[in-house]
Parts: sequence; C-alpha cells; structure tokens
Amino acid sequence: MRGAARTLDVLAALNRNNRVTVSQLALATDISRPALYRFLAALCDQGYVVRRPGSDKYELTPLVRSLSEGFKDEDWLRTVATPVIKHLQEQVVWPTDLSTFHGNAMYLRETTRLASPMTIDRVTVGMRLPMLRSAAGRAYLAWCPVSEQQLILENLRASEHPDDAGARDAQWVVNLIANTRRRGYGERQEEVVERTGAIAVPIQLGRRIVGCLSITFIASALTPQLAARRHLEAIRCAAHDIENGLDCLELAAPADPFSVDAQS
Repeated sequence: MRGAARTLDVLAALNRNNRVTVSQLALATDISRPALYRFLAALCDQGYVVRRPGSDKYELTPLVRSLSEGFKDEDWLRTVATPVIKHLQEQVVWPTDLSTFHGNAMYLRETTRLASPMTIDRVTVGMRLPMLRSAAGRAYLAWCPVSEQQLILENLRASEHPDDAGARDAQWVVNLIANTRRRGYGERQEEVVERTGAIAVPIQLGRRIVGCLSITFIASALTPQLAARRHLEAIRCAAHDIENGLDCLELAAPADPFSVDAQS
C-alpha cells in the first residue's frame, strides 16, 4: 500500500508541474531519489510517463488520461457550469473556480487557471479547501440550511485537522458567518494559498447549496473588498446563470453532498 500511495504521489506531482527532474520530484514528494527512479521506471514501462531522449526530465503521456475515464462529473458541471465559468473568466480576467462540498470541506471541481494570464499559483482540480479558511467554504457555511450548518460545525469541532481548529471558538464562528452574510460573499486573503485572495458566492438549488463560484486574485494587487467592488456583480450574474441552467435542465436535486460520508 505504501508503494501504491507513493506512486500516486509521483503522478500528482507530475500533474501539478509536468516535465521535471528527479531532484525536483524529490523536493515535491519527499521521496528519495533511488525510490523515485524505481517508481518512474515502472510508470515508463506502463506508458504513463516518458523521459525524452537527451533530457533528464520526466513528463506524463496522454495515456494518463485513461485513469480518469471511469470518473463522471455530474451533468450540471459539464453542461451548465463549465461554459459559465469560462465566460466569467473572460470578463474578469482573473482565474475563476467552481467548488462543491464533500466530507466537511470544499473541493475544487473546475478552474480556468490555464486560460487566465493572471494565474500565479499551481492549484489544480481536486484541491481540498477548508470550510473556515477558504472563500468558498465560508460562503457555503453562511448560506446553507441552518441544520446542515450546525452539523458541519459539529464535525469540524471534532476534527483534528489544523484548518478546522477555529470551529472550537464559537464566537469567532458566529462572527465569521454573520460578517459573510452581511458582505454578501465569502472572502479570504493569503489564507490556504499564499500570495492570493479570493471571493466566492453560493450556487443555490431551492434551499440547497450545490456549489460555490469564486475568483482568485493576486493579493498584492487586490483586497477582497476591492475585488468585490469590481467583480461581485459579474460573479453573482454567473451564479444565477448556472442556477437558471439547472432549472432549464429540470434537474432533480443532486445527490446530497451532506451524506454519511460527510459526517465521518
């Protein structure tokens, strides 16, 4: 199992920064160089990784895409949300993101980082965004039904993850939620991802929050307040477009993201 986990670590590191040397991979994964050579040799034999002739750098091959063929996003992500966040990015220039709730955290499901000239981080789809420290998590908590909110907070208080420790300060949480609702958006500034900030709004289906839409910006260039003055209306319009698209699809409520898995 340890070998399998390390192989996945190597693939994930290559996904974040393709065409790297063994030394660079060692820094990124904390795996020894001799072990990395073994993992890379196995991945090369299977056709998932290649080392170009005359180069000391390794890169992923198109075959790696086959590893995700059995994974299917919800129809609404593919048919409704993705075109909207692409259009939003063209409007605001900054990277736009869509995240959904699972397991007491938000997870990045779509991003336009590759299309935005203002991207400075290496965040990729699948990143875990803590509820209390991310713009999307704060937006979700502020607007989800009270019963769901209380259960999430109960789980966060029992969590040993450092990002969830704030849940044990009841007054801080009350103020966080109240301030988020008063502003009308979730925000962060150099939390979770250094040198960047973000603002986020919820995407609603009835009383349910099915996800959050956000933009990420360079913290030295914008504050959340300035980003909101410039771009909040466009983000809200994009969120409404997704909500209207869900209605046009006559989409039944998505599988409850606050399931048994979320309570474990």
